[in-house]
Amino acid sequence: TFPASLTSIGRGAFASCSSLAHVTLPAGLTSIGDEAFFGCSSLVSIDLPASLTSIGDHAFSFALARVTFPAGLTSIGDCAFCNCSSLASVTLP
Repeated sequence: TFPASLTSIGRGAFASCSSLAHVTLPAGLTSIGDEAFFGCSSLVSIDLPASLTSIGDHAFSFALARVTFPAGLTSIGDCAFCNCSSLASVTLP
């Protein structure tokens, strides 16, 4: 769980954290950087806040089974969800 004042998650912040299973993102988060959760193989789903506007390149590669995109999302980077072999559910606004 992140501080409420957090507005962005930087490049590779949690890359390859294979034990990371659940993440609660703050309501004010606007961007998730390149490779932020790359290779987090135990991360099955994540709730993206309504404030989120951009997801970086390879941000969730090799992770996630479910994702729901917020209505305000304007940018999804290259290969943001590449190799998400368990991705079975995608909800678009």
